[in-house]
Amino acid sequence: MQRKLIAPLLGLTGLLMGLGAFGHSFLGRKGLDAGLAHVTLDAHTDKLIYLVWYFCGGCMLVFGLLVIASAWQARRGDNRWLSVAGLIGIFYLLTGVLSLVYMREPFWSVFVVLGGLALVLSLALRSG
Repeated sequence: MQRKLIAPLLGLTGLLMGLGAFGHSFLGRKGLDAGLAHVTLDAHTDKLIYLVWYFCGGCMLVFGLLVIASAWQARRGDNRWLSVAGLIGIFYLLTGVLSLVYMREPFWSVFVVLGGLALVLSLALRSG
């Protein structure tokens, strides 16, 4: 019974991570464009910044899909994927905490919450 409740919550967490990729790549790009408009960069560096920007968005999408896959497998009784969701949770949690400390912007608490959920839910599924 617990598995039937927790696995969908983990899947929802992965969905939110994956949707965050689109927010990052397309909505966040506006802020990047505005910030770079005031800076003179050579063409290579300018292209590189956007390349890395979209790479990060792609990573967020893949992380979200991996967490969803972990939840799907856990719901079916296969716990082998839960370490993947747990590692992604740790990465998001650490990124959020360190970014909150460094940047002092509340936005980074989204990473703390999503990472914490992925970690705690994957541990709960593994133990239960």
